[in-house]
Amino acid sequence: MPHRRVVVVPRNKEEKEPKRQNKSVGVEGLMERYLDMRTKQTEDEAAQLAREKEAQLAREKEAHLAREKESNDFSIKRCISVLNSMDVTKAEKVKAYTVFKNAENREIFVSACDEDPESALSWLRSEMA
Repeated sequence: MPHRRVVVVPRNKEEKEPKRQNKSVGVEGLMERYLDMRTKQTEDEAAQLAREKEAQLAREKEAHLAREKESNDFSIKRCISVLNSMDVTKAEKVKAYTVFKNAENREIFVSACDEDPESALSWLRSEMA
């Protein structure tokens, strides 16, 4: 008995093509949703980075203002003003200006003057020697 070849043909060829179109539409939709998700994610990350940068700038500005305030509290101008209220000679004033070039010396002098002006003057004279 000869073998018969049977070729199976889809009953409705048109029925198969819409499935392919549906698959491509499904893939396109999936890709579109993926791209939308990634775009939103990128926008969210950019917004987060902008917020972090803004917060960092605010912290830096605050720190700068604090340093500036601190340096103004112990400025050379303030040291000279305090020195002028004390009983010192002109030669001592000139030597004191050199001592006041150092920020730590200014801080020590002004802080000590707030507590005990006589001790501050004694300290200043020892620094000038």
